[in-house]
Amino acid sequence: MKNRTLKVAILAGSTMLLAACNNGGDGGADPVPLETKSDGLRELGLSIGSYGPLSFYINFSSAASARASSKRLAGPQLSAKALRPGDCDTIKGGASEEEGSKDRDFKLLNPPASGVRVDFQRQNTDGYQEQYCYGEGQEIVELFQADGITEYGSAETAAGQYDYFTAGSGDKAAFTLNETYDEGQLGIRQLIEYLGTVESLETEDGIFYGLRLRLKTERFQQGGIDYKLSANLGDNDAPLRAKVSGNAFELDGSYRYSSNNVGCEGGEVRVSTPSTGGITVNGTRPDGGELQLQSGGSTARFTFNDDGSATLVINGGTGISLTAEEVADAMAGESSPCAEESSGGF
Repeated sequence: MKNRTLKVAILAGSTMLLAACNNGGDGGADPVPLETKSDGLRELGLSIGSYGPLSFYINFSSAASARASSKRLAGPQLSAKALRPGDCDTIKGGASEEEGSKDRDFKLLNPPASGVRVDFQRQNTDGYQEQYCYGEGQEIVELFQADGITEYGSAETAAGQYDYFTAGSGDKAAFTLNETYDEGQLGIRQLIEYLGTVESLETEDGIFYGLRLRLKTERFQQGGIDYKLSANLGDNDAPLRAKVSGNAFELDGSYRYSSNNVGCEGGEVRVSTPSTGGITVNGTRPDGGELQLQSGGSTARFTFNDDGSATLVINGGTGISLTAEEVADAMAGESSPCAEESSGGF
């Protein structure tokens, strides 16, 4: 029987992300185009939409959270060795797990907290590989690889519940790679890579987040998909911070991204919610508040209305009216140049 316990544990919670690239490095620091209605809608979807990178950690639509402690994994690019039937049904490399308690500083939150006693689990894979073969002649080969360190943990305190997730060590990311070959030809390839930290604190006033994380993905499917996207949440100066409370959320920080999709070359964007109380939501749509996006010398500002529509002002110009359908489509990644054709994005 095939033992996939480790594979399942490593991939738990990761199938939603699926995003990154080597063609984009760690995301470009140049400004993104932010001059037209289409530019604004693109960034609306990437910043708070259901297919954007932040939605992997924060459910803006329902103002509910998956928490930072969810198991996520990823890492650097691999070159799979030539596959042959003799390698079938093998498990190679090292993998270890550790559980315990320790004192940990939560430096990304505002205010930070030091010496929090957390219960943690750490997983370390070192060149780990599983390989299985199928078909009458075992011509279909499935390869899974993982490398790197991931850790998650939590603590119940008088201040609230702390959660965190870290991936990688130093500048070495953690990753998983899945490949499927049919008669020696690569049919599907999916790489997921993470490096950094996500922290959260849940209190009676809401859930507070601090993120400094690099995400990468490559997804290839013969005859159809060749998608690469990378994103950085937060930067060296400050993490990207968020607060989710009831049916509202607030954001402050920067993100940057790059992709191999035409029209989604990427750059760096500063995102904030300048109105008091942030952005309110009703079901899956914003129905109040403002979202501000700044890149280079350009600014796009959305004001959301209770019927799901919005007004977009670019660089202080005349307001552009957006229908509720246009807002909903942007949030879902419909027609976005940054969304993967088959799945709608990250």
